[in-house]
Amino acid sequence: MKYRILALLPLVLGLCLLFPFSAGSQSGADESTPATGNIIAMVKAVMCEDIQGNTPLNPTTVFSVERRKAICFTSFDPVPQKAVIYHHWFHSDIPSARIKLTLKPPRWSSYSSIKLRAEDIGPWRVEITDSQGNIFHVLRFSVTE
Repeated sequence: MKYRILALLPLVLGLCLLFPFSAGSQSGADESTPATGNIIAMVKAVMCEDIQGNTPLNPTTVFSVERRKAICFTSFDPVPQKAVIYHHWFHSDIPSARIKLTLKPPRWSSYSSIKLRAEDIGPWRVEITDSQGNIFHVLRFSVTE
């Protein structure tokens, strides 16, 4: 009996090498989840008054309604594969807009904007998230008269 177990040992070890297993449970991650080493990195996030040549102009945290627009600019490097991010706009903690943006390799900058009206006066924030809802960054700003 002892020799039979020893004779099976190379077979069991060989199967373990061919079909490795990991301890713990499966994460249930789908194909859109970046693998280690394929992490998207945000390098810049800023609220601004305008965009010119893919460059944010007049960064600010206070927007006058008279400007009629607020812009959220984000830049990512690296972008190892095509990915989706979202700009979630909130006015006084109430969702106002959810804007889907597609990033493409090797690096990508993008922006979203909202039109400002008199009823938009008050505190705002933009949550920049990945497609799973993980937050990259939160930008806070206010709208005044």
